[in-house]
Amino acid sequence: MTRTAVVVGVGPGLGSAVAWKFAREGDRVALFARSKEYLTDLADQLRSDTPGDARAIPTDITDPDAVASGFDTVRDAFGRVDVLVFTAFSTGVKGGGITDTTVAALTHTWETRVLGAFRCAKEAADDMVHDGGGSIVLVNSGASVRPTGTLATTTARHAARGLIRSMSADPKLGETGVQSMHVIVDGWIDKPLLREEYPEHDQWMDPDDVASVIFDLTLAPDTVHGSEIDLRHPNDDLSF
Repeated sequence: MTRTAVVVGVGPGLGSAVAWKFAREGDRVALFARSKEYLTDLADQLRSDTPGDARAIPTDITDPDAVASGFDTVRDAFGRVDVLVFTAFSTGVKGGGITDTTVAALTHTWETRVLGAFRCAKEAADDMVHDGGGSIVLVNSGASVRPTGTLATTTARHAARGLIRSMSADPKLGETGVQSMHVIVDGWIDKPLLREEYPEHDQWMDPDDVASVIFDLTLAPDTVHGSEIDLRHPNDDLSF
């Protein structure tokens, strides 16, 4: 069955790999990010090189009206949302611990990672509970389960985990066939900017492999839903 998948946070790396995977499987893919040029070029490639369809929908997920408009565009183009994969993250976060973090830095991070995820998940869930279920996948990092990085990043990632875990425990979603899945990618996803910044690192997770796992997770059977999975490079020593 052909599905409509919304991928939020599409850029070089995991977001684009997820879009390619769904399009190669013949699905209709809506691409959300701020970069219009990147999204447009990728949508053109997906339409020409895969059996699926694609639509570039430049969207600022920190803007509630933009998110609502983006999902309306998806429905007009492809119909109801069957799958949401949220991979967005905030950039340019400054500060470290509590003495170095400003309210502005915390707010900036939470606007994207928590409120942005909430807005997108709510739009998708509204479709799914009224029309046959679906899958909502929020991709996160190891900072969602243990403190790493800045206070702003860690608190936002913990909160995002709380959001999707709360959804997975929501009987209204479960009873209507909506799977809510938290995917912890606890490692280094291979993408150009990271390779350039960390040339000595040698344990890269292939984004296409991660995307394949995510795709498979969205094919949940009626009687068994996932709630959380931890993905990592087999040679990484990531002790808790």
